Amino acid sequence: MGTPIILFITAILSLSMSFSMSSIAHAGSSIYKHVDADGRITFTNRLVKGAQKMQSRPNNAGTRAAVSITPSHFPKVSTNTQQKRDVKRREILENELADEMKLSSDTRRFISLVRNAQETQQQKARIKRLKNKLQRHESNITSLKRELERL
Repeated sequence: MGTPIILFITAILSLSMSFSMSSIAHAGSSIYKHVDADGRITFTNRLVKGAQKMQSRPNNAGTRAAVSITPSHFPKVSTNTQQKRDVKRREILENELADEMKLSSDTRRFISLVRNAQETQQQKARIKRLKNKLQRHESNITSLKRELERL
């Protein structure tokens, strides 16, 4: 009775070890970037026709160095130029954040106005659409704040 259980546990252990070994083997595999006809970018570890190879060397398990995907022919800019761009980028992001916060506030106010009206099926559908819109605004606000923190 004990032997089938031991065999089962041994089989499970050997399977899990083979999966972990295969994932280690794939850790250093190449990464490909593919841009389709509609401009959508896809990253994959499988070679796709027309894809650009992004990573050509395996990562060492003990090394945490970032792999640069910037092409060598990519133009370099001075620190001063980059700082000016960052200032402009911050300004743009702050303006977008202010706009999203206003739209979010307006949407909240509109939801409360619609709720105070007589609830019909049409009003319920409208509230649902407004809640979806509000959720998008809140998601945009979170993303913009996160992006501003990175600057």
